[in-house]
Amino acid sequence: MKKFLFILLSTYLALIFLMPKEQLFYTLKAVLQERKITISQEGLKDRLIDLKIEDAKLFYDGIESARIKSISVKPWLIYNSAVAKDISSGKDVKRVFDLKDGFVRISQALWYPFVVKIEAEGNFGKVWGSLKLKEGKIKLICEPSKNFKRSQIFRELFRKRDEGYVYESLIK
Repeated sequence: MKKFLFILLSTYLALIFLMPKEQLFYTLKAVLQERKITISQEGLKDRLIDLKIEDAKLFYDGIESARIKSISVKPWLIYNSAVAKDISSGKDVKRVFDLKDGFVRISQALWYPFVVKIEAEGNFGKVWGSLKLKEGKIKLICEPSKNFKRSQIFRELFRKRDEGYVYESLIK
């Protein structure tokens, strides 16, 4: 039994350490490109247990939407996560909404394979919620800052409900 557990653990660790993380990232970029989302980055480093992306810019349909200082992607098979730190608005979006010092964590676990958890925080307040992959349904709950609560974007996207300010949508 000990031998079996040792082999199982060794195989699992080998999969994580030897996983071609950079190639997976480039495959993700190609898939996102089909949806008009482009990611450009200055640095990309496979650090055995995670993939570190530095100085990334996120474009949607050619519009620079966000600048991200660092992203750490942990594809651990049992628990996968991506954490983006120091997010700010891109130059094309800054006039509409000036995001500063943002933080986003996206995670998915083996025990809930079709649910992606989302957490974010920044000068807009706090946001948490989930994306149900089978249904393509995203639901976010926001605890807005005073300035964000007065913005037009907030009023258009979030609706007041019993649980707070809620954004719900279907993703195709």
